[in-house]
Amino acid sequence: MRSIGADIDAGESGLQVIRLRLMRAREMFELSPTDLFSEYRNFLTGVDFCLSELRGRRSRRPVRLEIFLPPAEIDDAVAWRLGRTLRRYCEHRIRYNRSEASAQRLGGLSALRIGGPTCALGLALTIASSTVWPSPDTAQVLAEQLGWVLVWIGLWFPLDQLMFYPLAYTRESRVLRALADAEIVVTPYRPAAAAPDRPGW
Repeated sequence: MRSIGADIDAGESGLQVIRLRLMRAREMFELSPTDLFSEYRNFLTGVDFCLSELRGRRSRRPVRLEIFLPPAEIDDAVAWRLGRTLRRYCEHRIRYNRSEASAQRLGGLSALRIGGPTCALGLALTIASSTVWPSPDTAQVLAEQLGWVLVWIGLWFPLDQLMFYPLAYTRESRVLRALADAEIVVTPYRPAAAAPDRPGW
């Protein structure tokens, strides 16, 4: 599989166009067991390539997939089968992402069980440093800095996991919804003959 084109101008079509060249229709979802050193070996599925392309764009325009297949792989229902399977794949992955985002938030809340006391210890140390050493000296500065470090350690990971980790799953789910509604156009092409192996390589 390889990309054989770029986006067409949004002013002309209003669509995000992704062009894929596949050897088999199933390569949209899984890799075929072929020669790893073949010039035509696919290292990404069509879906993975589409997700990577769409994640890197801010556009929310509708998506059109232009899939090029060998003539022997095309029949009257191939576009329908690809669309149906693509929708099922996206629905399953959206459900998975929803569960993973919830798990990350729960993990952040659980991490507060350790982070909360650590943060409280840091604040106590910071306050105590001002009380025990009213005049600034090296010990007071070190104790205060250590206290703020403990506050940062106690809050950073729980809040990061609670608020930011789920964002990746949310962004991917948005892309999956656009991909599930994509228009699919299947076009035949003739794969070029493979070049003979070079001796000594």
